[in-house]
Amino acid sequence: MNINSFRKTILLHTLSAVPYPLLEKIVRPAVIIPYYHMISDDEVIHIKHLYRHKNIKEFTQALEFLLQNYTPLSLMELIDIITKGGALPEKAFLLTFDDGFREMSDIVAPILIEKGIPATFFINTAFIDNKEMCYQHEASILEEYLRNNCLSQEVMRKTAEILQGQSPCSKGRTPLMVMFRERELLHDIAKVVGYDFNDYLMRNKPYLTSEQIRRLLNQGFTIGAHSINHPLYSALSLEDQLYQTSKSIRDIKDRFGLKYGAFAFPHTDHGVSKEFFIEIYKTGLVDISFGTSGIMDDIFYRNMQRINFERPLLPVQNIMSFHLARRFFKNITGNGRLTRHCIVD
Repeated sequence: MNINSFRKTILLHTLSAVPYPLLEKIVRPAVIIPYYHMISDDEVIHIKHLYRHKNIKEFTQALEFLLQNYTPLSLMELIDIITKGGALPEKAFLLTFDDGFREMSDIVAPILIEKGIPATFFINTAFIDNKEMCYQHEASILEEYLRNNCLSQEVMRKTAEILQGQSPCSKGRTPLMVMFRERELLHDIAKVVGYDFNDYLMRNKPYLTSEQIRRLLNQGFTIGAHSINHPLYSALSLEDQLYQTSKSIRDIKDRFGLKYGAFAFPHTDHGVSKEFFIEIYKTGLVDISFGTSGIMDDIFYRNMQRINFERPLLPVQNIMSFHLARRFFKNITGNGRLTRHCIVD
């Protein structure tokens, strides 16, 4: 853990002791937008080494907290308010989910329907129908395989060479350190160790199918794009950012007959330029977009910031206390609004 992460952890636990009602009254956010990736009581290998997820009990407890303290808001209501003007319901929340895992249909949707909560699911178009897998999910699978199988020294040597470091079983580079632009290395490693990602896709079906997505839409939920294949946007050129965004939104809208365009940045929108937002909104393809900076405003009012309700693994009231206190301190220091840089030629 680096020093910044350590300080954040200490601050989080300290602020968790501050009464939530007091913080909420001080900050009074117009709308809160939580996001999750996975809800399951099971071990999920393709995310096991990336982050810890909330189980069903923790999720339902969070929903009860939200219903007790906030008013559910749908994506379409939010788009209508943003594009046409109008007032948000007092203490509103919009629930969102990223990455398009099949658990959204199997586990999450039935719980939300029972409680009467609308939600939006953001989907990577390349992974629909389990045709491809996110490079980070492949990395988690490989990490699990390398840790739990006795491989020959020759195989380990070749794996280390591919990673351009020491053996993944030592303190050297591991599959989890592979970046988006290097993702083919994961396929090279899989060939060396004899692992078949396609077999995993067929056996586990980690992502939503087209049929499941249509069922979610028929159940009253909304969907949006989460890029094509989950890159970190700050590591892309402006051209590639625009391509990932426009193609994924077009594919989602055309495939499922949507009349709205919603986009959630994979990873984060940190480092994304003014030019990007000006261009995507100018085209009319995107009605609303979402980042991951917590309870924050953005200089582009149609880019809404969301709160991670998965990490850390604390009760949701503690997570909310942290984000409310963080926003309070940013307000008094004049940093309550995210700024954007311009691209320098």
